[in-house]
Amino acid sequence: CASEVEILLADPGKVVGSLQRLPKLRWLQSSWAGVNALAGHGRRDYKCTRLAGCFGPQMSEFVFGAMFDEDWRRLRYYQEREEWAPEPFKKRPRLSDLTLGILGVGDIPSVIAQRAKAFGMRTLGFASRAREVPGFDDVVAELPRVLGQADVVVNVLPSTAETRGLLNNGALKACGIGKLFINVGRGDVVSEDALVEALDEGWLRGAVLDVFATEPLPGTSALWRHPGVRISPHVAAVSYPSDVAQLFVVNLELWLNGKPLRYMVDLDKGY
Repeated sequence: CASEVEILLADPGKVVGSLQRLPKLRWLQSSWAGVNALAGHGRRDYKCTRLAGCFGPQMSEFVFGAMFDEDWRRLRYYQEREEWAPEPFKKRPRLSDLTLGILGVGDIPSVIAQRAKAFGMRTLGFASRAREVPGFDDVVAELPRVLGQADVVVNVLPSTAETRGLLNNGALKACGIGKLFINVGRGDVVSEDALVEALDEGWLRGAVLDVFATEPLPGTSALWRHPGVRISPHVAAVSYPSDVAQLFVVNLELWLNGKPLRYMVDLDKGY
């Protein structure tokens, strides 16, 4: 019965309302990367691990797919008009001439950065402190520097007290002109108003959004109808049962042998 459960593998959002029925809970393995629901709960007398180590490749595919999609949309435009138009594409920049700015430098951003390096891109990361991270040419703590130097900005930050609203209040003005913004982190890092302002002012040429402060995205949202926005229903990376099971088995073996678990979460920090 629930009152005897010590180890639990579960979706945080579905189990948070039942934590009070699990007095003996010692370890919860999340089936998701995000644990916001658990972080918002006051209970802290159990270990929590998140699903990780499997989302980097998926999110890399999403990010680069979004970048390449710009050219394919333009090609489609000319195809629909049955127009042979090579000239506009002869002036497009090469990936090897571009800088990819990534907000966040954890395991997922590191994979994205390493894939970017395979294309010859310069990679610039934003974190709470400067440090060396695999895949990044530089990691700095100055947000305006990343936004200003990057040609494409990818947000992979989690939702924490420090990151919520980080890109609000005109922060995106530091982008300068015509950057592409891709959000695969958390939706509350930037408000809808801040995105619309950045697009209308020309600081961003486009925004590819997979995450939102409110999900599902309400039908009243201006983002649905904005010509500079592409919307994805939080599917940049999905949890496959095989990945969840594989990590749980690894962590269970560590647990039974009294060793540190992989991908431990600090619930006070939210990640």
